[in-house]
Amino acid sequence: MLSVARSSIAAASAGQMALFAGGKLQNGTYTDVVDIFNSYTKKWTVSHLSAARSNIGAGAVGDRYVLFAGGFDSDFQPLPLVDVYDTRTDTWTALNLGTPRASPRVLDLGSVAAIVGGLSGDLQYLSNAIDYVDGNLHVSQGSLRKEFPQFGVAAADKKLGVGLFTAGYQNNRPGERFNDFEASNQTTLFTAAGSSADATESQPFPFPRWGASGAAANGLFAIGGGHIFEQDASETVTTVVDRVDVYDSSTGRWSSSPLALSVPRDYPLVQAVGNYIVFAAGTDKSKDLDILDTRTGAFVKNLQHKPTLYLLRSDAAATTVGGCLMVIAGGQVYQGANATATVEMFDACGSK
Repeated sequence: MLSVARSSIAAASAGQMALFAGGKLQNGTYTDVVDIFNSYTKKWTVSHLSAARSNIGAGAVGDRYVLFAGGFDSDFQPLPLVDVYDTRTDTWTALNLGTPRASPRVLDLGSVAAIVGGLSGDLQYLSNAIDYVDGNLHVSQGSLRKEFPQFGVAAADKKLGVGLFTAGYQNNRPGERFNDFEASNQTTLFTAAGSSADATESQPFPFPRWGASGAAANGLFAIGGGHIFEQDASETVTTVVDRVDVYDSSTGRWSSSPLALSVPRDYPLVQAVGNYIVFAAGTDKSKDLDILDTRTGAFVKNLQHKPTLYLLRSDAAATTVGGCLMVIAGGQVYQGANATATVEMFDACGSK
């Protein structure tokens, strides 16, 4: 269980540790609390970020360091802070982003992490900045070469050193007083290259939408769920979708035959667990998990013991330890106004 109930938590893992950092308390204030779960000892400990904040980007590098990048402070100002936790020594190191921003996306490319984009807090609103952090904790800067700044979905396969930044939304009027946001089809493929990464434009995302999430395993990227806006008579209607688009990093192409979740999901929790990509939450219609087998390219059917959530929740956090243990924590309880401290774990490897 988390030490304090909260939502908008940043979660990431490295080695045998899963960390849940920052977020928003029940009273709306931000916290610096970090809950650390050791999957070997099965024990929880508590630590703290350098500053209380929410909307933090989270990821890892070298299967040793966990990164908590950027975020908003209590005045809703974006921060340059990067708190780095060393899972081997139980110590923290402070780094800084080249550009302060909140909610940056973090791609774990194995030998290097790419901290991509985010909310900039200026007239451009969406940032094109990239910070690279290598296994020696050296930081270098880059930039997405895009006409329209994008707040996208990030997913990475650290074993192959490849990552994808796609979908989400873009600002068609950067730097102007009034923003013009629309769902984005821009897609960038990241490939680890020493202490940095090569970022190249790839095939556009086939079905632009808001609120999708994704993960990758075996070089396949699954981006699923989300919502679209449709005009119905005199009002705009929000429609949550069950669509899953699959990108093959070996071909650089999206599949022409999208898959479907068992139920529509908006902002689902998505994690790579071994050979599988697991979709959870994002709906109040079902507690079931949707499990995509990347070896067959199909969702697993007719499980004898179908895994389900105990609690329906939104704005929760999830991470996977050692490629086996998926941990879901915190969030807001559906059909209620309360934050929760509860944690659910799904072990795909048993006693391995």
